[in-house]
Amino acid sequence: MTYTTYWSILNSPAHATKSNSVCLTIAVSFVLLWILIKKFKKDKGDGEKTVLLWASGVFAVLGMTAYFVLTFMYTDNSDALVSKMLDSPSVAKVEGLVSDFQRKYRYSRYGTETIESFRVDSIQFAYGDAPLGDFYSFSQTNKSVLYDGKPVRITYDTHSPYGANFNAILKLEFGQ
Repeated sequence: MTYTTYWSILNSPAHATKSNSVCLTIAVSFVLLWILIKKFKKDKGDGEKTVLLWASGVFAVLGMTAYFVLTFMYTDNSDALVSKMLDSPSVAKVEGLVSDFQRKYRYSRYGTETIESFRVDSIQFAYGDAPLGDFYSFSQTNKSVLYDGKPVRITYDTHSPYGANFNAILKLEFGQ
């Protein structure tokens, strides 16, 4: 059977944020802050404007330096390493049809989380649309992406935030 990758851990927000882009954001923010201080801060003669200009300038230079170092000298190859790890035979995989699909709701004073669980062969999985912007979910719940009888291949980890008898999905592939 041919499989198409629907989601992998490489698509998660935690993995998509790169350190060089964070440094570039810091540099641009402090350059803009330096310009605003230079243009709008009144000089009262107490040296406050000078200290603010120097401080924002130092952070802008450090941010830009870190950006160039992380982009050109120490390139980030974590995507290739994670992809290689997901494709390696040492990581647990299961292939089969989805069964026992269930949708539950967990209520708290901060909101509601939809948790969907299912089984492939004898392996149980669960995922949810956590209240913090769908962090750690590979799909939006309540969209019928998974259903009983759907052919899937799942790369997984045995540690899940949804309980000891569930497994965490690292890569989800749909069969065609």
